Amino acid sequence: MEVDFGKLVKTCRKRAKLSQEVFADLMHTTQSTISRIEKNLIAVEARFLMKAAKVTNSEDIVISSIFSVDAIMQAAQLVPTFIGGFSLWI
Repeated sequence: MEVDFGKLVKTCRKRAKLSQEVFADLMHTTQSTISRIEKNLIAVEARFLMKAAKVTNSEDIVISSIFSVDAIMQAAQLVPTFIGGFSLWI
């Protein structure tokens, strides 16, 4: 499952009831940059995403989106494989 970071940033912003202009001021960037991020025209750095989550009080949305159930299930399936391979290596 691929995360749509532009949509995630927009969801956080809208949840906080912020316009792109106000959100841009809080993020120390321009409205144009926010628009381009939300349209996935430019990449989002992890640092920006974490700041956006904090500014909009949307940490829960960001965490649940990045660490989706699918990602957790994939990781859970890898653990026995890793442990089994590790025990064979020893």
